[in-house]
Amino acid sequence: MIGKMLGGGVILSLLFVAFGSSAVYSIDLQRLYDMQKTKREGENCHPYQPFKCPHPEGKGKCISIQYLCDGAPDCPDGYDEDTRLCTAAKRPPVEETASFLQSLLASHGPNYLEKLFGSKARNALAPLGGVDKVAIALSESPTLEDFGAALHLLRNDLDHLRSVFVAVENGDLGMLKALGIKDSEIGDVRFFLERLVNTGFLD
Repeated sequence: MIGKMLGGGVILSLLFVAFGSSAVYSIDLQRLYDMQKTKREGENCHPYQPFKCPHPEGKGKCISIQYLCDGAPDCPDGYDEDTRLCTAAKRPPVEETASFLQSLLASHGPNYLEKLFGSKARNALAPLGGVDKVAIALSESPTLEDFGAALHLLRNDLDHLRSVFVAVENGDLGMLKALGIKDSEIGDVRFFLERLVNTGFLD
């Protein structure tokens, strides 16, 4: 995620949300925070092995970025192969997703995203846990079904969201227009949704 794919950005993008929200999400962001804190205290990893495996005493093994999500666990607990971490590495950065969602709400009002996520998306996504929680779920949920489970979406809302993604995948911009998305926003919304589709969100 910040080096656009795996770079050191997986850590930084997830930390961005961890600092400002409660640690209730399925990926253990606190472990990443502890790792970064240890690095600031002087026990830095070598630049060629910048990823430090989380360790309660700050003595985590340092590994190369190329060994993250390569199918072979290198951290003692296999954290470098965590499904959610590896999914997040392929997705747009969490802070980019949160910023995009926030900009739509700021431009169109707190209930605008109800058009995508259903009735639980009213009041600036508060019933779903807020913008940050939705951004994290979009980043780390391997599939749409996982996303729905993480946010406890109703089946009809999940089916609606799937139809939106399928329309985007098939190039049916009429579906987005029917939801009330303006012509000036179609390109941005489509680009955002396509990035999720291209990383297996509909699989």
